[in-house]
Parts: sequence; C-alpha cells; structure tokens
Amino acid sequence: MNKWIVTFISMLILMSMFFAGCMEKNSFEEKTKCVLIEGKGKYSSIQNAVNHASDGDTVIVQPGVYYEKITINKPITLVGSGADKTVITCKNASEVFTITESTDIIRINADNCTIQGFTITSPSKELSSRTHGIVINSSNNRIVNNTISHCAYGIYTYHKTRGNNISHNIVTDNKYGIYLFFGTENNIILRNNVSYNDYGIRVKSINNTVFENLILRNNVMGVYLCCVAAGNLVYGNAFIGNNENARCDKAVNGVWSHDGMGNYWDDYNGTDEDGDGVGDTPYQIPGGGNCEDEFPLMNFRWVG
Repeated sequence: MNKWIVTFISMLILMSMFFAGCMEKNSFEEKTKCVLIEGKGKYSSIQNAVNHASDGDTVIVQPGVYYEKITINKPITLVGSGADKTVITCKNASEVFTITESTDIIRINADNCTIQGFTITSPSKELSSRTHGIVINSSNNRIVNNTISHCAYGIYTYHKTRGNNISHNIVTDNKYGIYLFFGTENNIILRNNVSYNDYGIRVKSINNTVFENLILRNNVMGVYLCCVAAGNLVYGNAFIGNNENARCDKAVNGVWSHDGMGNYWDDYNGTDEDGDGVGDTPYQIPGGGNCEDEFPLMNFRWVG
C-alpha cells in the first residue's frame, strides 16, 4: 500500500511538471526562467528569446527575477507579467557587485520597440554606480508601465533619437529619472510618476513634450531644461515637494503652458480671484532663462 502511494504521488509530480510548461514561483528569489516568443516557443533567458525573435515578434516574460543585461537590435515587443511580478536586474545582489564600466540593463538599438510591464533596477542601490535602466539608442519606441529604480539614469535617450513615448512608468530613486540628451527630439513624456530621484527629468534637447506627470520629492530638482534645450513643451504636470521644482537655463526656450493649461506648483503664491482654477499671475521659473508658467494651475490634476 505504501509503495502504491509513493508511486501515485511520483506520477502526480511528474505530470504537474510536464503540463506546467513554465513553473511560476511564489518568491522572486526562486526566479522563473521561462520566456516565450508568442506562437513560437520558450527560452531560458530574455536575451536568448530576443536573439531568436523575428522583426515584429512579441516576447512574453513570465514572472520572476532575471539577472541579465539585454540588448535589442530588432523591432520587437518585450512584455513582462507586470512590474510587481517581473524583475530585471543585471547581477544577483547576493554576489559581490563591482562596476568598472557603465552597464545598461536594457539597451534598445532598433526602432519601433516596446518595453512594458517590468521592474528594472540596479542591485547595488548606489546612485553613484554606472548602471542605467533603459538606454534608448533608436527612435519611435514605447516605454510603458514599468518601474525603474536605483540607477544612475533611469531612462536615457541618446543623440539623434526621436519620437519615443515614455508613459505610465514609475521612475524612482535614480540619480537622473528621465534624461533626454543632446540631439534627441520630439519625444513624449506622459503620465509618469517621477519621484525621489536626484533630478526628476533633465532635458538637453529640443521639441519634446512633458505632459501630466507627477513630479514628486526629487532631491535636487523636478524638471531641468538646460544647455541647448529649445521648443520643449511642459504642461499639466504636478510639482510637489521637490527641493527645487524646476529650472530653466539662460538662453533656453521652453513653453510651460498650452491652451490655457499650465502646471500645478506647490509653492505658487498667487491667487485665483475669478475661480477658474488658474492663477491670476504667472509662476516664475528660476534659472535666468526668462521662463514662466503663464497659467499655473490651482489644483492637483495628475491622472496617472
């Protein structure tokens, strides 16, 4: 009888392993190693799946922690099982961690990619490290519904990239949350939670839109338009609890309102005598750039 029970239990275990395909773990530390290319097959690592994917494929990453650095050289969609379930970090934090050169956890070299549904974090937790979350070296990509933390640059766009959409992400505890470098243009930064970074959003480039973001408690500055930044549109954002909410360098041309909508500033001291929800006097942006928000909002409007 005991022998029969042991045999029966063994068969159940084997059957469950066979049918599970990708065994989902309850703990991130028991990391799942299963990545699917939609309609094609499964792989043991994200990079392996990316390498085998064809243009236009969707790579689906099952829940777990993946200790990888990923380079994407073709137009694909990379989808996690939700930022609360799918983590990418470049090294196991239990090991000795030393960075001698910059490390990009995800680097996008191809146009028309989507990265969605991940937590992307540096295991060192040191903002002085040279680990970067998502580095975009291409155009017309979508970075959506991710959490990026503990990196030098959370999201970084390289020179000569354009048309990238960065939206609905949580970008927190980085040195620079979102950094648009020289020569990148026509990017959209929309409805992100950009909080507890040193610099929330830094823009060195032209013709970008920063719209309806929560810019919260950044240690140095919320939004910084600097250097050769010109033609950037910043409106509908909520600036709350930052050491300095925003700065606009001398010779920088930025617009801080659109169609009568400016931004919410927690340190705005003006009044709204006519009750239309817009301050009666402009909000002055410091920094020598003669920038101002002509239509400062009296109420917090972030949607998320």
